[in-house]
Amino acid sequence: MAQRKEKGRETEAIHDDIILNLHKQIATMEHEIKLLKDQEVDQKNQASGYETLLRDGIPLNEHFLALKNKFNNEQKELQAKVKNAQSDIERDEASNENKRHRIEVMQNDYRKVLNRYEETKERAN
Repeated sequence: MAQRKEKGRETEAIHDDIILNLHKQIATMEHEIKLLKDQEVDQKNQASGYETLLRDGIPLNEHFLALKNKFNNEQKELQAKVKNAQSDIERDEASNENKRHRIEVMQNDYRKVLNRYEETKERAN
């Protein structure tokens, strides 16, 4: 009798483990299904852009020409910005060099004045 109860408990424990594992597998599969559905939606959204190009009745070569023109215009704008930034950098570098030179000249003048002061001070003593 005790053995039957013991075996019954073991059987119940095994059944509980099996049920728990099945629940875990179901949860994993549901998560995988959700990921696959999200991926499918993303792919449809990406494809819809191409379908729009085909549905509007305008020849594809005109779309490509428009995209090419847009690219060229944006490239020109960016190149102009880069050129302006480079000229700003060059101007700032020249200004900084001028300021460094002025600092050196002022430091030399300061040293000369300091030397004259010390010489005058020594003569006065």
